[in-house]
Amino acid sequence: MGYVLSAVARVLEQPTAWGAAPEMALLAGPLWAAVLLGLLLGWAWRPRWAAGLVAAPAPAAAAQPPFATLGFWKAQLPARLRAPLGSAAAVRHGEEEEEDEVSVRGSSEAGSEELAVGKRDLANLWRLVEGRDGGPAWIKMMDRSLPTMTYQAWRRDAQTGPPQYQSSSIFEDATPEEVRDFFGDDEFRVSNKWDDMLVYHKTLEECQTTGTMKVHWVRKFPFFCSDREYIIARRIWKLGGAYYCVTKGIPCSSIPRRNKPRRVDLYYSSWCIRAGEGTEGRQLVRCSCSTTRTWASRTRSQSSVSGKGCGDA
Repeated sequence: MGYVLSAVARVLEQPTAWGAAPEMALLAGPLWAAVLLGLLLGWAWRPRWAAGLVAAPAPAAAAQPPFATLGFWKAQLPARLRAPLGSAAAVRHGEEEEEDEVSVRGSSEAGSEELAVGKRDLANLWRLVEGRDGGPAWIKMMDRSLPTMTYQAWRRDAQTGPPQYQSSSIFEDATPEEVRDFFGDDEFRVSNKWDDMLVYHKTLEECQTTGTMKVHWVRKFPFFCSDREYIIARRIWKLGGAYYCVTKGIPCSSIPRRNKPRRVDLYYSSWCIRAGEGTEGRQLVRCSCSTTRTWASRTRSQSSVSGKGCGDA
């Protein structure tokens, strides 16, 4: 701070602009160096998948209309102002949602609500995938494509809780089962380093009846941030030819807290994988992901979250 103040004082002492120019250059030098350092660090810590994406112009259908819609302007409002505007739409779609959820809640997956991941999580994920969760409009962040892959990403500010992020990936050369195994194989993530942020994983429990897993993760963050630790429950359902997976943080008293890595208590991630009609009549895989996450240093105390990993649901 002292260097900056002295440099500004020297600039003001110069009687002419030509005399002040060298002093301004000396002042701007460290600032530009800091900007370049930040760019280099950001590039070094970019996700591996981002390096392979090739920018492509968005299709005409995805372009923003010349006159923004009501949903677009509602998405720009703070959450406290969006809630009254969205209540009427939620009421109109309420009956339709209840009818459609009967097939989800009434499936063979119904069971005890004490499970770490149960039928309520499946119903919530289904509403997210179908766009019937009653939340605010999504704002597009990214639209990229490769010859055999298309990727899109959105975000929105939830009315309560942390921001939400959603992505859609379309693969034209894979089956739903291949993509399901790809995302669910932690050992493959580490051994092949396609997810270079995951540095440790261990399956703590696994239910032989439902397939629900209790997993311990440690993920690497940049050197100026502490690594993050997750205790998560993960479960996959197959419904109507589609795969639904819910992953969320759960309490775990058997693993004590440490200063490093920092424990993430509130974590939620989910995806849906289903086959669809591809270009030129080929079969493709649609993988839709909806993610809600935040970082908290205190353990949540919610009765709906349990460390159990097995049961009837």
